[in-house]
Amino acid sequence: DMIGREFGWEIEDDSNVTKISALMVNQEKIGIFQDVGEKNWWKSELPENTRAYDSLETLLQSDSKAYLIISDKIFDQKILKNSIVYRPKTLVVGIGLHGDTSKEKIKESLDFILSKHRLALKSVARLVSIKKPIAVKGLIEAAKDLQLKVEYFDRDELANIKIPNPSQMVEAYEGTPSVSEAAAIKSSGGALLVQKQKFPPDLTIAIARIE
Repeated sequence: DMIGREFGWEIEDDSNVTKISALMVNQEKIGIFQDVGEKNWWKSELPENTRAYDSLETLLQSDSKAYLIISDKIFDQKILKNSIVYRPKTLVVGIGLHGDTSKEKIKESLDFILSKHRLALKSVARLVSIKKPIAVKGLIEAAKDLQLKVEYFDRDELANIKIPNPSQMVEAYEGTPSVSEAAAIKSSGGALLVQKQKFPPDLTIAIARIE
């Protein structure tokens, strides 16, 4: 049974599952590394052949035959070839945009920012933005393509959130000094991981991690 299923975790790439399950069954040593997500995923004691390591370095230096990694980060192929990587839903993407921002631009820009910061799309829990008088079609369509839901906040809810990069222009336009950063912080209840990045002229993206 897949670990973390009740939390909505996903496997990044299931091509190693059969191989590593066989190692598990044969009592080979399996190393575990987790840096985000729910901690209570093992229901009982971990099997005797598994051991948790507190850093990626110690995991890679161990005599483990394979790895279970629970993270929202992107890893190199060298690590991935012996791993099953689980993706907890830990990231919230804040989006500031215009009424006519296209779904293509949203998807391409999100892809760019995630790759640049080595964060996994499968760990994105939701997109968040400001509630506009008319819903932005591009955002709705992008979310549908990505199979993510969108959460909206009123400008009053965003206006009083402490953010690193306030903008007078955004305040004049939206009635709050920040959309992407404030929405990401508000929705995640956590801290910004990626400060606002601008994709001129009509899009900003910021990413926060759920605490």
